[in-house]
Amino acid sequence: MSRSYPIWVDVTACTYKSSKSYGAKEVNDQKILVGSSKNNSHELVHIVNYKRNYSEFGRHREPVVVFKTKVDGITVKALVFRDNKGRAGELLETISSIS
Repeated sequence: MSRSYPIWVDVTACTYKSSKSYGAKEVNDQKILVGSSKNNSHELVHIVNYKRNYSEFGRHREPVVVFKTKVDGITVKALVFRDNKGRAGELLETISSIS
């Protein structure tokens, strides 16, 4: 990462000569549209990555920082970190709904 963002996104596509990347502080919201043109495109998927701070979360009875990825409104993965002054500290748990 060239900058310190809690959420970092690397994008690779056949139209780029190299990967593109960007950071986000709290939320990264992506809508991927497919079709033949701007006027004939339809949403294939809606992906949201976000960071939240909790005083307690699940079985963790301490302040934590949680990053979640949702696809079409369904949480597919979450990473739970120990809160380090509002930033992600030690990774405590990875929760995945994909086997």
